[in-house]
This record gives sequence, C-alpha cells and structure tokens, in this order.
Amino acid sequence: MKNSAYGVLVWFIATLFVIYAFCLNTAASVFQESIQASLHASNVDVSIAMGAFIVGFACMQIPAGYLLDRFNARYVVSAGVLLLAAGNFLTSISPNIVMFGISNLLQGMGGSFAFIAAAVLISQWFSMKSFPILFGLTQTLSCILAGVIHSVMAKQLQLTTWNTIYQFLSLCGMALFIISIMVIKSPSDRRIVSQSSLGATLAAVCKNKQIMLCALAATTSFGILLSYASFWYMSIEKFYAVKVTDAYVISALIFAGIGIGTPVLGFISNWLQSRILLIHITLVVGTMFLLAGIYLPHFNNDSLLLIKVVSFLIGFLLSGSMLFFTMVSELASDSSRGVALSVTNTGVFMLNAVMMFVPYLLITASSTTFFTYLWILPCCILVSILVVYFIKDSYLNTSS
Repeated sequence: MKNSAYGVLVWFIATLFVIYAFCLNTAASVFQESIQASLHASNVDVSIAMGAFIVGFACMQIPAGYLLDRFNARYVVSAGVLLLAAGNFLTSISPNIVMFGISNLLQGMGGSFAFIAAAVLISQWFSMKSFPILFGLTQTLSCILAGVIHSVMAKQLQLTTWNTIYQFLSLCGMALFIISIMVIKSPSDRRIVSQSSLGATLAAVCKNKQIMLCALAATTSFGILLSYASFWYMSIEKFYAVKVTDAYVISALIFAGIGIGTPVLGFISNWLQSRILLIHITLVVGTMFLLAGIYLPHFNNDSLLLIKVVSFLIGFLLSGSMLFFTMVSELASDSSRGVALSVTNTGVFMLNAVMMFVPYLLITASSTTFFTYLWILPCCILVSILVVYFIKDSYLNTSS
C-alpha cells in the first residue's frame, strides 16, 4: 500500500494537525496583551501560564511516540486532536489565569502528538525515499499557513475578543477530530512487531548510538535555527535600527527558507544518495550565513536586500538539519520509530526553549549587546557538525 492515494489523504490530514498545533502553540503571543488585560494578570503570570504549553508538550512527547508505535494511528491521532481542541475551548472560557494555564497544559499535551504523528504516518504509508520530501512539505505548509493564520487572527482581534477567536479555533479542532476519526488509519499490512513497554522501548532507542548521535546533532542544529528564527533575530534587527515592518519581513524570509529548504534538500539527498553529505555541506555553509546574519552590518538602505537574502539562506541551508529526522526514521525499527523520533524532537524542543534565556547568562559587564552572547548559537551548530563525523549514512539502509 506504499505511496497510495489514500496515503496522500492521510498525510494531508496529519499535516493539518501539525498546522493546528503550531498555530495554537504560538497564538497566545498574538493575544498576550488582550489576555493579560481580560484576566487581570501580571506579565509574570501570563508568561507562566503560556509556558504550561511547553510543560504539557514535553511530558507527553515520548509517550505520544510510543502510542503511535503500538496502536492504530486512527485512535491515537484523533485522541491528540480532541485533547488539543478541548484545551483550546477551555482557553476560550477561562475566567482566570489559573484556568488559562491548565488549558494551555492540555493544549500542549494534545499538540505533542502532531509532529510525531505526521512523521510516523509518512513512514507507514510511503517509502523511505519519500519521507524527507513529504515531511519537508509538512514543514513548508506549517511555516506558510501558520503565518497567514496569525495575520488573520491579529486583524480579527481588532473586531472581536480573543475568547471568540479561540472558540472558533476550537470548532475547527472538533471538525479536524471528526475527519481524523473517519479517515486516518494505519495501513492494513502494518503489524505490531513488539509488545515492549515504554521503558523497554525507550531503553532500546537510547542504546542505539547512531540514533542518539542523530538526536544530538538535530538538537544542536535545528533547535538553534528555531531559536534564532523565532526569538533572537529581533534583538539583532533592533540593534541595527531596522524598522519593525522590515524585521517581520526578515523573519518571514527565514521561515520561508526553512519551508522551501526542507522538501528541496530532501529531494537532493535522494538524488545524491546520501544524507550525511548534504547535511555536512548545508550545516557548514549555513553556519557561515548565520554568522553573517548576526554580525554583518545592516546597511542603511530602503531595501535591506543583502540581509534579506542572507536571512533566506540561513533558513534554507540550516533546514538541512531536518534530514536528521529522516535518518532517525531510517535507523529505527517499526516498533520503536515513534519513540526514536520523539526523543529527537524533545531534544530540539527543549534546547529551543532553553536558548531563550541561556545566552543572557553570557553577557559581560562591559557590554550588553548581542556581540557578547549570541556567539553561542553558531558554536552549538559547530557541535552538530563535529557529531556528523561519527554518524554513518542511513541512506545505505534504504532499499525502498
């Protein structure tokens, strides 16, 4: 049943789940001021409540992968969508900051299934050579549609309340739940080859040195890219006195590079018949452009053409680190693939979160500009490049 038309439908629905989860993960930032005023909360209270999403995501990520390994994806994915939509609805009716935090926790638990579900379903329905392309296209649609949806939500906030927008999003989630329970399923020829417990499966994954090296390399490269693209670039643009509107364009170009790069580089890796070769090239060249993005002076002109090109290339080239997920999928067995991918994604997610504050610890007494602390970003990618030398090319294991 590999590469069937039905598999394309399953992939598309799983991708909608990823988009829905990604939008809700970052939607609170769009409504932060309105939520804070409505719930009469402080900046610290709102930050903690929003951070509950990260806690829920981190706690459920590996169990979500295990459930996808063990059971029919129809019930596991649908349960994740339902939990995400339910948390979304509770958010919309939250009377206080405590309930808002609890609802964000539930959303994080539900959202933890999305990314891994897409990866596992692609591996079940398609050949290994199709995995990096389709998984890349999932990333492409997530980057593009999440930005469009956020823009629409920001405009709607001027016309209605954040509660109403969240209620509409919860209805979208319930519709997605109905579609998921009706359509999504694992292929009929799939067999559960192991009944191992979560602990035993996790131990087996952690004992696989190649998978753990891929997870470490993905964490120190893709995790850093997400941290730069979603947070640190703004500090850089402020230092160079770039207008806010131009800064948003630069951000969009970084994510456009990621969205375009993931499927294109996946295709090229198939053509080269090598994952490691392309990862090594893109990480080395991508690090050069990251250094340029951080330290290259932004010339005072209307177009800022140079930094826009550099920003796109940062996203495009460093998106090659997404191929580590492909390698993990190729290295893992059918009974542990979800857990292996979950371990990798947990590392990426946690480093991304940690890098929101760790660079501040490196600020020197003589200077508080990013010159004194953002060097840690390219240095982490250098760690990833070094780890690559100890990883065997998983493409050699791909026969389909």
